Amino acid sequence: MGDSVDLTGDGGVIKTIIRNAKAGALGPSEDLPLLDVHYEGTLAESGVAFDTTHEDNTVFSFELGKGSVIQAWDIAMRTMKVGEVAKITCKPEYAYGSAGSPPDIPPDATLIFEVELVACKPRKGSSMSSVSDDRARLE
Repeated sequence: MGDSVDLTGDGGVIKTIIRNAKAGALGPSEDLPLLDVHYEGTLAESGVAFDTTHEDNTVFSFELGKGSVIQAWDIAMRTMKVGEVAKITCKPEYAYGSAGSPPDIPPDATLIFEVELVACKPRKGSSMSSVSDDRARLE
């Protein structure tokens, strides 16, 4: 724990595990692309929090690889397992870039997220058994 890993090779997305997942925990996959996460986002420069799910104890849900989150999340979440907590440091090129996300995120901001992967689920309308059956049929 505590080792930082450069997920992009250019320092753009750095992941540091804060809490490991339990042995055998699932991670995102083709069969389990819907993710639920708890997170807090802060500006690296000031340490000011700009977004969090902790205040109202909600989860944020999204489908991995669909462009619905910043690129850094699509990269980092693929490496996580359910129950894992990690610090993800995102350079602007993998976050909101030169545009920022006004009013909370200024242009060219490096962001730090503390993220917990709460769950990985199949797409709506597909159960794990149907996904497995489809995969078996295709093979």
